[in-house]
Amino acid sequence: MMDFGALPPEVNSGRMYSGPGSAPMAAAATAWNSLAVELSSAARGYEAVVTQLSSEEWMGPASATMAEAVAPYVAWTGAAATHAEQAAAQARAAAAAFETAFAAVVPHR
Repeated sequence: MMDFGALPPEVNSGRMYSGPGSAPMAAAATAWNSLAVELSSAARGYEAVVTQLSSEEWMGPASATMAEAVAPYVAWTGAAATHAEQAAAQARAAAAAFETAFAAVVPHR
């Protein structure tokens, strides 16, 4: 980890004001959030279809086998959605931390 306290203020200020800013992290947060929404929707959709098939339209041993086979995928999709939500939150936090630091650094002239 870099010790910014060991660098001259002009170096830190120059880096803060010449870099890309928080926009890439904000964009990443938006992308992760979109992925989380899609994965969550897919998991709910699979669950609904399997429930409908196995309880209303397709009953019996084959139905039970299909439901058991798809269960790990539905669980994985739901877990991936949760991880994507966490990644979005972390990216938002990183963008906010940058903005806080940026506001505290005097512009380099």
